[in-house]
Order: sequence, then structure tokens, then C-alpha cells
Amino acid sequence: MKKLLYAMRHCETLFNVQHKSQGWCDSPITPRGVEQCRVAGEELRRRGVTFDHFYTSTSERCCDTMELVCQTAFGEVKPYVRKKGLRECGFGIFEAKDDFIEPGFGPGLMEVRGLVMSAGGGEGYEQICERITSCMSEIMADPNTQNVLVVGSGGSLGQFYSEVLGPGFERPRANSNCMTYVYEWEDGVFTSVEVYQQDFTGIDCGGLDGSGVPNRWAMDLDAARRALCGEA
Repeated sequence: MKKLLYAMRHCETLFNVQHKSQGWCDSPITPRGVEQCRVAGEELRRRGVTFDHFYTSTSERCCDTMELVCQTAFGEVKPYVRKKGLRECGFGIFEAKDDFIEPGFGPGLMEVRGLVMSAGGGEGYEQICERITSCMSEIMADPNTQNVLVVGSGGSLGQFYSEVLGPGFERPRANSNCMTYVYEWEDGVFTSVEVYQQDFTGIDCGGLDGSGVPNRWAMDLDAARRALCGEA
């Protein structure tokens, strides 16, 4: 019997805005992230998919995304299970650092990236693939499961996608927040059906980049103004 798996990346977070590496560490979602969840929920509602099970990574950003998406899509927060197997890649010494210092992605670079991450106390490429694939397979093999919604992180979900497609296939270049991978599962085999990006056109919550995160200099200047004017 074919089953359906929707695997969604979490919404925008503070570390996404600050271009920080965000693996097993966490950061809060932004106001724009909240709006992204609304859009993602509306898309699920439009598709009319009925899910019987819901799973997230143990990261708060994924839990928040699941709850907000469900609120829009189904009018309520659905009960969900948190699984460490769905966590983002462990980045070791690169955690919470500027993301430009990470080893690169791209054709032929994933194994090298994995070796560097592993040497720095993080997870290697094979470790991540084995962890995420094992967890996804366990979820879908449940005889009481038919359609599943998973919320995870971009790196681990992207590597699972590459693992499903097999050698010679790379993860999608674009890896936007709330990007969703759709799979069919039958007799222990995953088949990629679709990968879709949400349309966030028009979302602007203020701040220099539309994220709604206040700019530090604007905050400092406003505080100085209030002090000079004797305002509370």
C-alpha cells in the first residue's frame, strides 16, 4: 500500500537572518517566519491532504513551525511526536558561527564537507544519511500510518532527498524556509514525487531585510533619543 510523506523545512529563524550555522543549536523564529508558516499552512489546506501522524525534530524551531502550520491548515494544533532522528546535521565546532566559514556544498563536495564536520566534532555525511533515513523509514513502516507530515531542517532533509534519488543526484540548490519534499512510500522504498517552494511574495515584517528583527543601530538610536528627550 502506498503511503504519503510531506517533509517540510522549518520557517525562518533569527540565525537564518544573521547567517549563523544552525545545526543542533537553536534560535527563535522571526515575525516573517510566523507569516511563512501561515502561507505554508494555506498551501496544505489548498491541497486537501489528510494526515494521520505528525512528527518534528526536537528543535524548537521545528516544533513552532509545526504548530503554526497546523493552526492555519487544520484550524488546530495537531498532536505530534518529537524525534531526535529528525534533527539537523550536527555541525560541531561550526555551530552558531558565521555560516560562510562552513565547508561548501555542491557536486563532489558533500563527502569533503562531511569529513571536515566530523573532524570538528560534528556528523559525517554517512552518519546523517543513516540517521535520517532510519528515522523516516521507521515512521513510515508503522502499520497505523498512512499520510505523514514531518517538519525538519534544511540540511538533513536535503541529504535524505539525495539519498532517496541515489548517486549522481544533488539536493535542490534553493533551500528556502518551509520548502517541502513530497514522497511516496511502498514496501520500504521511498520515491520522490515533488519538491515545492512556498510563495512568500509580499511578506515584509519590517527591519532592514523584512524579517521583523529590529536593527541594532536603529534600536540604539531610538533609545538615545528617548533618553535625550527624557522619555520613559
